[in-house]
Amino acid sequence: MTIQPHRALAGAGLSLAELHGARLDGQVFQLADSWCVIDEIDGCSTRASAAAQLVPPRAIAERLSAAWIYGVAPEPSRHEFCVLAGARTTARLSPRVHLREVLRSPDDVRTICGLRVTTPLRTAVDLARYTPASSNDLMALLTRLLHYGGYPDVTAAVRLSRRGSPANCTVAASRFDAVAGALDALRAEAPAEAGHPLDQRLTA
Repeated sequence: MTIQPHRALAGAGLSLAELHGARLDGQVFQLADSWCVIDEIDGCSTRASAAAQLVPPRAIAERLSAAWIYGVAPEPSRHEFCVLAGARTTARLSPRVHLREVLRSPDDVRTICGLRVTTPLRTAVDLARYTPASSNDLMALLTRLLHYGGYPDVTAAVRLSRRGSPANCTVAASRFDAVAGALDALRAEAPAEAGHPLDQRLTA
């Protein structure tokens, strides 16, 4: 499924100083390295359009960047993208981008405004596998991603997390076990939203 952008991002023909001045005047706001007119909705489609300006077309937004696009995490200071193993790119990337090669199933990725983004489930599993133990907000973020994706429990996340490196699989599975109660509580607090298909919320 592909979500199309509502409007183009602003900034063409303006200097950085002029853009910062326009932001102070309340005319534009910044997303990634792009600028949007103030009456544009800061939603999933707009964030995906902004992130797409950072990378070549084959790149896939993942981890914290994907979570930011879905609106469940703040924008990271350095955006995280991946490309399929063997898909080499010589494009000059923003210094705010980290790019790695991975193996991905087509089911792990969806397209939003022309940008490929890991699904909420894949995003949650990647974060559970690779986020350092010192991250205080990880459990809340995993809960929000699974809730956003409409998952009633952690079963699908645990199943997907068991694929790959045994060490990372064990860490991820234990983290999902730890958020099971929080996910139940969040669904109880917001039962109406939990039942909505993900595709209907991508424009929010």
